[in-house]
Amino acid sequence: MVDWPDGNLDAAVRFDEDPYDVIIVGAGVVGCALAYKLSQYRLRVLLLDKNYDVGEATSKGNSAIVHTGFDAAPGTLESQLVTQASRQWPELAEKLKIPFEKCGAMVLAITDEQNKQLDTIHAKAVSNGVDDVRLLSAAQTRELEPSVPQDVLGGLLIPRESIADPFTTSIAYAEVALANGIDILFGAEIVEIEDADKTIKKLVTARNDRIATRIIVNVAGLGSRRLADLYGGDEFDINPRRGQFLIFDKYSRSAIKRILLPIPTAQTKGVLVIPTIFGNLIAGPTAEDFSLDDEEVTDTTLEMLQSLLSGASRLFPGLVDQPVIGTFSGVRCNCSQGSYWIRSNDGHQGIVTVTGIRSTGFTSSPTLAEYLIKELHEKCGLNLEKNPNAVDSRPESNWPGWWQRPFANGELVKQNPDLGKIICYCENISRGEIIQHLDSPLKPRTLDAIKRRTRAQMGRCQGFDCQIKVAEIISEHCGIPLSKITKRGPESEIVPAPTAAGNEGKG
Repeated sequence: MVDWPDGNLDAAVRFDEDPYDVIIVGAGVVGCALAYKLSQYRLRVLLLDKNYDVGEATSKGNSAIVHTGFDAAPGTLESQLVTQASRQWPELAEKLKIPFEKCGAMVLAITDEQNKQLDTIHAKAVSNGVDDVRLLSAAQTRELEPSVPQDVLGGLLIPRESIADPFTTSIAYAEVALANGIDILFGAEIVEIEDADKTIKKLVTARNDRIATRIIVNVAGLGSRRLADLYGGDEFDINPRRGQFLIFDKYSRSAIKRILLPIPTAQTKGVLVIPTIFGNLIAGPTAEDFSLDDEEVTDTTLEMLQSLLSGASRLFPGLVDQPVIGTFSGVRCNCSQGSYWIRSNDGHQGIVTVTGIRSTGFTSSPTLAEYLIKELHEKCGLNLEKNPNAVDSRPESNWPGWWQRPFANGELVKQNPDLGKIICYCENISRGEIIQHLDSPLKPRTLDAIKRRTRAQMGRCQGFDCQIKVAEIISEHCGIPLSKITKRGPESEIVPAPTAAGNEGKG
């Protein structure tokens, strides 16, 4: 069951029943993956988030690369989980109906010093179990990717690096979890934890819900430190690391076939040029550290975007001639104590803290969830009994419409004429698709939630032509006043509230 605190949904999660076995705080890709995996067992589980959709925070700003782990630090938990997950992804994507493409990647050496590092990167990849990588000469590099610089000195080919839809991933995990009986609560900010030292603990929300549970899993990302302070967790230091991106028009997508990577540095993999599963190119990210309380952390800046374009054009010189249709910034959780910082029974028995999950968390989400379940069983005493009736996949009809165009199927349009009524002309998204998602298990009710599911508002006009149309469809279909339709939750309304005379602004 899914619940929003504003009463837009007919059903509501009941907190006066027996305690939950596990409450997962944080509905990013890791939290959703954990809910998905736990839903395979006979357990009472709640997934909650202070936002109003899954994947609303860090997970929505991911570069959407399914990494092989070729450049991870050998022997680390991150390396282990990423390399394992990369081999699971093709089957996982098919089961969950996540658009996925094995496009491959290429590390480029432009200078003599960079060229000398290729052997080291190759050796690291092999030590991580990524043994299908191949060193390339300058001529081989240009033959595979003619758009790279003519003075390139060599490259490293990573055939299994892939791209996928980061939005559908969190959604798919959560939808299967819901189908198996997991509860989901949005708009739930945790302000207090009562009885943290006892067997049954209570999470108190800002709207004064008291939710009982035996186990708490803190996967709140950049909110993990504040939550850990409520239960007295171990010391760790995190900060937001901003990554800005440029989005290029779809006309540029055919210029390159693979992900282009520079030689990485100690702090970052550098600026990449990435073909997306949606048919665009993106360039990024930057790596800028901020404090946890900095309100400008999600902004983009002209100076850094210009620097980003300069860096990306060293990999693909023709990028400077491609039209930019949008920009965005993603914020990942940087932990001073190291990536994949995980503590079981943190402060008290039955509390697990998970933080410092970098952008590789998108790739590792299925194996990280399995690792956490093992921790919950072995260290927190969670009883695991398989549920023979649980499902682990979504039906064929759940492929996103932008991936398998419904308006191209005449029979479907005959059955549902709204599938032929285009609302977003940039991405060719129909009224019918929007309504289908409004009625889907997670009951999305914000403009950004619909955008992530359908790509309406994500095209060349960036919502200029269709945003109000989408808002009107949400309003009409769900019976919500237009003035209460928001971009991403309360305080992001897009039209004025009704006037004293009762007339509602139409924006």
